Amino acid sequence: MTDLQQSVDWTAELSSRRLKFRQLLDVAGCDVGLVFGCDGHAQHFRYLTNFIPVLGDCWLLAAGDLRCFLTFQWQIVEAIGRSGIDEWDAAFNPVPLVVDALKKARPKRVGVAGMERMPVPAWRALVEGLPGTELVDVSASLAMLRRRKSPLEVDRLRAAARLTDAMLDAARSSARIGLAENELAAQLSTIPLASGGRCAFETTVVSGTEQPIPIRMPTARRIDRGDTVMIDLGAEVDGYQADATRTFVVGSASVAQQRAWSVVLAAYEAAVELARPGVPCRDLHMAAAKVIEAAGYQMAHRIGHGIGLATSYEWPSLDTEESPLEPGVTICIEPGVYTPGAGNMKLEDDVLITDTGCEMLTTSDRGLELPA
Repeated sequence: MTDLQQSVDWTAELSSRRLKFRQLLDVAGCDVGLVFGCDGHAQHFRYLTNFIPVLGDCWLLAAGDLRCFLTFQWQIVEAIGRSGIDEWDAAFNPVPLVVDALKKARPKRVGVAGMERMPVPAWRALVEGLPGTELVDVSASLAMLRRRKSPLEVDRLRAAARLTDAMLDAARSSARIGLAENELAAQLSTIPLASGGRCAFETTVVSGTEQPIPIRMPTARRIDRGDTVMIDLGAEVDGYQADATRTFVVGSASVAQQRAWSVVLAAYEAAVELARPGVPCRDLHMAAAKVIEAAGYQMAHRIGHGIGLATSYEWPSLDTEESPLEPGVTICIEPGVYTPGAGNMKLEDDVLITDTGCEMLTTSDRGLELPA
């Protein structure tokens, strides 16, 4: 490994992950493993390499030694340093390289992860280029390995949460009358970059009270007195992504704003109360929905989802998943009320499920009103 590993020793972590991957291949009766990733959906690849390209597809071939293929060669030196894998190659269309390498391995059964995101032409090239070879979908098995976070992963998520809190604290101190949404978003987005991280997703700022919408990109609209200002953002550290939201009212909150916010707080508390081992994931969603709907509002979106190497795509989706929470699972809880007169009101925090309950990873001030 190189200085890119910073203060974290990834060697043992990656060795453990790769050993478990080989074991799941053995269980599936596969002699070779193949992991595919594309823009926005390369979490399995990153899990096993500690690397993700800024652009293009990525492939990991586990056939004895590990070998990787990218769309562009720009980051190969970085990839070697972060992954400890020496064999990397790149081509604008890397599929022929992958097929050729698989042919040389002469596998009988290939365990493929990322099959659900693989383009049809790539899939056809694998099938036609490897006649007689069975391709076995092992995506679900690899995803299971990622559910419970290791101590190293928790450390990285805590670091991402600290940066996210810094962004939210800056939002609280910077939001003011006359500042445009996109200006505020730009200011906040520099914070993780200056600390060696990055934004987990585009920073969202939504202001006003009369055109509520759960999420949209920041605009040139300028914040005014009495506005509700919802800020949804997250920092990323070594690939691990936080996701949190705070809502402010510039000046004194109106009756409509106070009522909506009280419902958001009650739904938040109901979900957090259930964030402990053994509780079915969906119970958190149902508890929050009961509070919001009993107050006469609509449940506009799920109460939350997993965080890790992704945010919205990370297991579990709390509105549908019935499996119980377990120690080491990391989630966000994000009740929201969106209604004319109050605007966008949401509170979101990141949570680690522990042996006895939960740990709040994001802890920035949750107060509603800001001085005008």
